[in-house]
Amino acid sequence: MTAFELCRKATALLEGADVPDASFDARLLVESVCGIPRGEFFLQRGNAVTDEQVREAEALCAKRALGVPLQYLLGSWDFCGRSFAVGEGVLIPRPETEELAALALSRMKTLKSPVVFDLCAGTGCIGITVKHERPDAGVYLIEKSADAIGFIETNKIRHGFGSSVVSVRHDIFGGFPRFLPKPDVIISNPPYIPTGELDSLQNEVRREPSMALDGGEDGLDFYRILAEKWLPHLNANGFIAVECGEGQAEEIASLFGDGSEIIKDFYGAERFVLFSLRRNYAV
Repeated sequence: MTAFELCRKATALLEGADVPDASFDARLLVESVCGIPRGEFFLQRGNAVTDEQVREAEALCAKRALGVPLQYLLGSWDFCGRSFAVGEGVLIPRPETEELAALALSRMKTLKSPVVFDLCAGTGCIGITVKHERPDAGVYLIEKSADAIGFIETNKIRHGFGSSVVSVRHDIFGGFPRFLPKPDVIISNPPYIPTGELDSLQNEVRREPSMALDGGEDGLDFYRILAEKWLPHLNANGFIAVECGEGQAEEIASLFGDGSEIIKDFYGAERFVLFSLRRNYAV
């Protein structure tokens, strides 16, 4: 059997389970099982596969059919063009959050050697991306979940930032840790799904940790804490950039106060809120 034939078999298995984008998922799973670099499947589709690889692909397809996210099965996912380790217990990086990282980077152009906090850091993809693009930045990845901290440490090593990016296990509801420097930039993709809506989420999303999704009764608990306990510690030229759910931006801007700006995402939804103490940053 060739890799192409295995991919056709995997596609049929996933289609039979009504998995969306079955052919895409099948190709990525076969690439992973067969050690084919991402995106090179059609160059290596004639490669012979072993019986063990066939069994492994079938097992992964069975898990995918049960709703296990593709990213968890692959063990990694791209964010801003770089690969990050992901798995059970951590939020999967998403395209909207890539926009958040790009937005924050564009707004810190005039800041020299900024201190940057990635709050609710998850995999650490935002903060590590900032460190790649701004080697002069002092980056702190702040996260409550022990599982997520494990992925952060893996990703720091993967990207060559074992000691030059600081991991901090801390619950942001506990307020600003006095042992940290005051930040110039706070970036956060906090949990923002209202508690009552969690059960109605897609099966795959419900496989992700509720800690990374549940934003309280109205989805705004984390933004209230940011406004109350974190914004007061921003340096004078600092700003905060957050991602939010649809319909939440205006209330978050109100919580942050004067100096807030609502930014739409690629699809035209009000997805991001920026708050700046001084609105003289570069666009």
